[in-house]
Amino acid sequence: MKLIILMVALLVVGLLTIQQMAPNAETSAAPVDLNSSNSSPQIPQVPTRPDQVKQFGEDMSEYIQSEAAKSAAALEEAQKQ
Repeated sequence: MKLIILMVALLVVGLLTIQQMAPNAETSAAPVDLNSSNSSPQIPQVPTRPDQVKQFGEDMSEYIQSEAAKSAAALEEAQKQ
């Protein structure tokens, strides 16, 4: 009897584990672009070759500066209201 209860418990644990690990149809929807309303420049792509690193640094710096300027403008606009 104890063996049957142990086997049933293992079966339940196994089924729950498989259910948790299986891809869910609700969560496999297409990702939502949260920045679609912003007209900001695209985030620079991560370099795949060593000679692209310098350009990536420059692009990231430009992107960070533009995002900081937008944040400052939004903060200033919010404070006016």
